[in-house]
Amino acid sequence: MNKITKEQLNQMSVEKLQKLFSSLERVVKLDEMANPIYEPFQRFKGRFNVLIGGSGSGKSYAAADKVIDRIVTEDDHRILCVRAQANQVTKSQFPLLRKRLKLRYNVDDFDIKKAAGQEEITFKENGNQILFAGLDDVEKLKSIFDITSIWIEEADQVLEKDVNELNRRLRGYKGTNKNGSKKYMQIMFTFNPVSVLSWLKKRFFDKKVKGQVMLHGKIPFMDCIHWTKCTKKLKTKVLITHSTYLDNKFIDEDYHEEMQELKEYDENEYNIYALGQWGITGGVYFSKKNVNDRILANIQPIKTGYFEFDYVNHEVVEDSIKWVDDEEGYIKIYENPMPGYPYVGGGDTAGDGSDWNTCCMTNNVTGADAAVLKINYDEDIYARQVFCLGLYFNEALLGPETNFSTHPLKELQRLGYPRLYYREEAPDSTTHKYQKKYGYLTTKLTRPQALGMLRTIVREEPKKIKDLDLLMEMTTFVKNDKGKPEAMSGQHDDLIMARAINCYIAHQQRDYPIIVRPKPKKLPEAFNADEPAEEGFFYSQEVSEDFLRW
Repeated sequence: MNKITKEQLNQMSVEKLQKLFSSLERVVKLDEMANPIYEPFQRFKGRFNVLIGGSGSGKSYAAADKVIDRIVTEDDHRILCVRAQANQVTKSQFPLLRKRLKLRYNVDDFDIKKAAGQEEITFKENGNQILFAGLDDVEKLKSIFDITSIWIEEADQVLEKDVNELNRRLRGYKGTNKNGSKKYMQIMFTFNPVSVLSWLKKRFFDKKVKGQVMLHGKIPFMDCIHWTKCTKKLKTKVLITHSTYLDNKFIDEDYHEEMQELKEYDENEYNIYALGQWGITGGVYFSKKNVNDRILANIQPIKTGYFEFDYVNHEVVEDSIKWVDDEEGYIKIYENPMPGYPYVGGGDTAGDGSDWNTCCMTNNVTGADAAVLKINYDEDIYARQVFCLGLYFNEALLGPETNFSTHPLKELQRLGYPRLYYREEAPDSTTHKYQKKYGYLTTKLTRPQALGMLRTIVREEPKKIKDLDLLMEMTTFVKNDKGKPEAMSGQHDDLIMARAINCYIAHQQRDYPIIVRPKPKKLPEAFNADEPAEEGFFYSQEVSEDFLRW
C-alpha cells in the first residue's frame, strides 16, 4: 500500500475514508492469521519459492494465502494450482483454497466453480483467476494458457520433467500492477522431505544457485539460517523456507503430544513429519536412521579420478602406474594408503541385469571405507583398474565375485596380482586334498552371511560407511515378499554387494599394521667399506630382511 499524506486524508470523502479503514482492518486481520516465519515467503518475488518441512507447519496454508492475495491485489492473473493427480486437487488443494478464501475475504466477491475436474475461482472485481489441474490430466494442461504463476502441492510426488515443462510455459507476464508493484512469475513448491532420493533435494539443496537464500524456523535444517536473521532484500532466484509444527502458532497441545508420541513408534517418521528432516520411507534392509544420517553427513572423497599406466606386451608396467585427478573419474579415494596398513577390496562384477563393475576398498584396521570404484567399461579394463587400486593400497587383498564371470579374476591372475582371496572347496576325488579356489562365490549360504555382516556395520558402526553412492543404494535395498533382501525394481545393489563381499573376505587379511622401513639407498659403485661415506656413518653390505619389508 502506498503512503498517504495528511493533506490527502483531509481531502478524502467519508466514503473513501471508510473504505480505507476497512482495508486497514483487513490487513491487520490477515497479519493476525499468518505465521511470522512465512513473512519472507509472502514478499519474495523470485522464480522459485520453496516451502519444505514437517506436518502441521502451515506450509500449504501459507501458499494458499499467497495465491488468494495475489489475485485480489494484482492484475491479469491466471494462477495454476497443481498436484500429481487430478483427484488430489479436488480432494485437498481446491477445498483448502476455498476455506482460506472464506476466512480472509468476502466470499461473495468471488465466482467459484465447484464441479470436480472443472474447479475454478475468479475474483469478480478484476477477473483474476485461480485454475486447477492434475499433472496426470495431459489434455486439460494443454488447454490452459497464459499462466502467470504456479503452486505445486506435495511437490515430492511430482516428476522433475513435469516441473520443467511447467517452468517453460511460465512466460510473458511482466509490467506494473495498478497498485504500483512490479508483476512477477513464480513457482511455489510445498512438500515434506520424505526421501533423500528426491529430485528436489538434488536440485535445490545439493546444487544451490548463486545467491540462493535458505531459511529455517525453530528446528535447524541443513545450512539454512534462522529466518529472523534474513534482513537483506530477497533479490535471488530461489528462496527456501524450512518450518515445522513448532513454527505454527495455531497448533494446539494435543498435536504437540501426537508429534512427541510419534518418536516412540517410528524415529524415521518422527524425523520426517515432526522435525522436517530428510528421511527414507519403506521397509529397507539397512538401518533407515543411520543410512539417512550418513547421507546428510555428505562425506566427500579427498580425490576422484583413475589410474594411468603403460601397457606393454599385454602387461601393466607397474613402475608406470600413476594417479590422474578427474572429477568425472570412476574411482573415489576417501583416504590415502597408510604405510604398513592392510586393505581389503571386494568386487562385484556386472551381471544379472547390472550395468556396473564395482570394487569397495576398506582399511582392515579401522574398517572404514578407503576407496570405491564403479565402472561400466569392459571387464578387462575394470580388472586393470582394480589391479592398480590394489597395488596402490599396499597390495590389498582382493576378492572379485566369480558368479557371472571369471574374466576379471583370470585377468588379475594373468597380470600377476600378488594377493587374492581364495575359498576352500571339497577334497579332490583322487588326492583327497582340499583345493584352493580363487575369488568370491555367491551362494545361498555366503550371500546372507556377507549382507548380514554389512548390516551389522551399518547398525553399530555407521561412520565406517562414507560413500554416497553406496548409501543411496541402501535406501532402495529391501526385503521382498519371501524375505530375501534385494534391490527394488529398477534399482541397483552393485556397491552393496561389493562392500558385503569385502566384509566376508576380510578375515584372510591381517587386521593390524606393521612397521614399514624405507628401502636402503643404492650403494655407490666405487664402494669402499673401510672408509666412511659420511662423517659418523659407514656403509654395510649386510641389510636385514626386516629393513627391506615395506
